[in-house]
Amino acid sequence: MTIVLYEKLPEGQLLKLGERAWDDQLIQALNVANFILVGGKEYEMIEGRLNLDLQVFELLLVKAGAVGGGSKE
Repeated sequence: MTIVLYEKLPEGQLLKLGERAWDDQLIQALNVANFILVGGKEYEMIEGRLNLDLQVFELLLVKAGAVGGGSKE
């Protein structure tokens, strides 16, 4: 399955971080993981959405330690 990663920025916009093919084991790991590393940065997973129109699973992320939906960096 294709996973699309989006970062929620402080102003509310979404920044697409990329698309990756995930196998069943990685998808099952979503049940127990709260944080992921992408490009050497740690993100908190806020929510996921199954997009049947595009046949992808979308993950909404914020930078770890961010307050109010995104880092001010």
